[in-house]
Amino acid sequence: MYYNGDHMGAGGWVLMAIIMVVLLGLLVAFIVWLVGDQRRRPHRDHYPVGGSASEILDRRLATGEISVQEYERVKASLAAPAGPPPSTTEPPTAP
Repeated sequence: MYYNGDHMGAGGWVLMAIIMVVLLGLLVAFIVWLVGDQRRRPHRDHYPVGGSASEILDRRLATGEISVQEYERVKASLAAPAGPPPSTTEPPTAP
């Protein structure tokens, strides 16, 4: 077996350096993609919290969560006056 103290020639070192540069480049590209994707993706924290039912409904229409028909149907039901609450007591029964 031939061994002179250097088991990798110049071509091996060059190839290994190229592979390391490619791997580091892929790692950097992945990190850039991940950070950019997090900035484009909507998060819970970006939406205002609370508000009246009408404001929430307007916001859902503006973001495209609901259609115009659904918006109009819910808006009409919000505008309708609420009836008296249902009675929880039972009517008296005849003995």
